[in-house]
Amino acid sequence: MPISRFSSPRLWLRWAVFMAAMAGILWLMVSRTLPQIEKADPRRLTMVESAHLELTAQTMTDLQPDFTQSFSDPLERMIPHRMDGLVQPLWPWLAAWMHDPLDVAATLRGTGMFRLGLVLGFLTVLGLVAARSFSLPAALWVVLMAALHGFAPVLPFFTGEVIFHIALLALWLGCLYALQRNSLWVYGVIGAAGAMAWLAEDRMVIPMLLVFIFVSSLRAIWGWASAHFSRMPGTSLWVWRNHWLGLLMLTTMFFFISGPRLVESNAQFGEAFFSHVDHARWLSTAGEGMSWIEQHPDAESIARVPVLDRPSAATALGMMTLGRVLGRLYVGAGLVAEQLDAAIPMLMAMLLLLVSLTMLTWSSCPKATHAGERLHPETATTVLFVSVAIGICTVIAFWDAVVLPVRHLHGLVMLLSLSLAWGAESVLRRARRRGVSKWVIGGYLILMWVMVGWAALTAWA
Repeated sequence: MPISRFSSPRLWLRWAVFMAAMAGILWLMVSRTLPQIEKADPRRLTMVESAHLELTAQTMTDLQPDFTQSFSDPLERMIPHRMDGLVQPLWPWLAAWMHDPLDVAATLRGTGMFRLGLVLGFLTVLGLVAARSFSLPAALWVVLMAALHGFAPVLPFFTGEVIFHIALLALWLGCLYALQRNSLWVYGVIGAAGAMAWLAEDRMVIPMLLVFIFVSSLRAIWGWASAHFSRMPGTSLWVWRNHWLGLLMLTTMFFFISGPRLVESNAQFGEAFFSHVDHARWLSTAGEGMSWIEQHPDAESIARVPVLDRPSAATALGMMTLGRVLGRLYVGAGLVAEQLDAAIPMLMAMLLLLVSLTMLTWSSCPKATHAGERLHPETATTVLFVSVAIGICTVIAFWDAVVLPVRHLHGLVMLLSLSLAWGAESVLRRARRRGVSKWVIGGYLILMWVMVGWAALTAWA
């Protein structure tokens, strides 16, 4: 009873501070993005926004089915499937429900308000979940990074990037959870989230799924070898027997949800996974990439180009020396740094804090004596997945940035922020159980509050 009397006021104060801070973050989000939404002008759309708007108008016909002649075909047409090789079908399908063909400006404002409301609701849920799992400054830092460096740079645009960020986070969390406890339903969630993210933006999703399949398969092989050859019995929440059936569930869910788009793409371009990005990225300049996309809108125009003259990895890399490849990656790294701006230093600072906290715990704390004081036994596979997935997505972005916009990389900010905070809080929680010095805990909290202040100050820069 005495504990509850003393802890209750502190708990109420913690939640009061959290609610006040969340209100400030949401207000800041609205103040930064609402004026841009209200000033949306159909005459100032980017090429990608114009493609989304055109596909939205085409999708409207699918949402007005005529069941007098057939039932299955109109019903199939109502499922998100339309694509033009440049944009994916999910956002045009959602926007078509709100589209006013007689007032395009009203459509831009209305869909912008929809995206803003979706982001505000998502950030509220993210903040509540983080506050229950992390320390107060860590939770606020994650929400600030997601709001200011994840959603704010992409929200005003008439694209599906907001949907992509949310679905990509669901995919990321599903992969991390499945690498610790691979229940079969988690594989289904990964497949569904991956399909939704891919239907919103076709970049980063497939590499991330392939890395998960590779890392989890390595874990399954290791589990099989340990079960058959190890003489030391052990327990784990990761069951290698679940993996292969889980992969079947993953692929089934992915193709079930993305199937209509794959069929449409195969009919239009002769390739189920066709994307102009896969061709344009192998050109040398942004102008060449734009020209290629504009001059090859369908399978016929692409077929007229000789096979050896089509942009591809073989033709591009075959004519480049190693120095030119590294030079292009270096230029792309600079463009990526400009795109992500202040987010990179803060993510690097958080990574340094995580590494420092881990080293302090390892060097100054007593040795762990039970499971509650040790890191999760699957931590190694989780770190491997995070490192390889982020590394591959980053290298691809460095290459693409020379030719293509890389605004989709803002989706990585929320993933990395949450993962780094999760790692730091997990290490700190176990360090407390091992009797770490209060100076270490206090120092960590002070530094996290500094990180929160740093993130908040970037909003006014």
